[in-house]
Amino acid sequence: MYHHVKKLMFTVRVDEPDPRFGNMLLEQFGGANGELAAAMQYSIQGLNCEDPDRKDLLMDIGTEELSHLEIVGTLARMHLKPMKFDRQAAEADPLIAIAGGGGVNLFNSQGNAWTADYLKITGELDVDLRSNIAAEARAKDRLRAAD
Repeated sequence: MYHHVKKLMFTVRVDEPDPRFGNMLLEQFGGANGELAAAMQYSIQGLNCEDPDRKDLLMDIGTEELSHLEIVGTLARMHLKPMKFDRQAAEADPLIAIAGGGGVNLFNSQGNAWTADYLKITGELDVDLRSNIAAEARAKDRLRAAD
């Protein structure tokens, strides 16, 4: 069971919105190595797990990834906000302005729809855990590249 705490884990603040950076954050939100994929991957692996302790661990990690999704989504939305109200900003990236409504949606930074094809779920816990380790490493590398 999920319980939404109506307060973000970390304070999210943007002094000066940057729609280009917001678009980059959409990759971390809904891309192949983003938070949505991680949340779904861990959660589905957990649902398929026979061992109760490992199932709980995977479900806990999936839930934690959902909290990351909320933080990244809030940050992206704050950066993309000018696209909702400023025609010049919207014209700079009409795909995000129109398809995403100037906010987050189930798209990556290139406007490609999120897909379950991003998930690596084999039903073999040892294989799935190796895939999770690799996915976490890819996500970490992407964050470093954005700095």
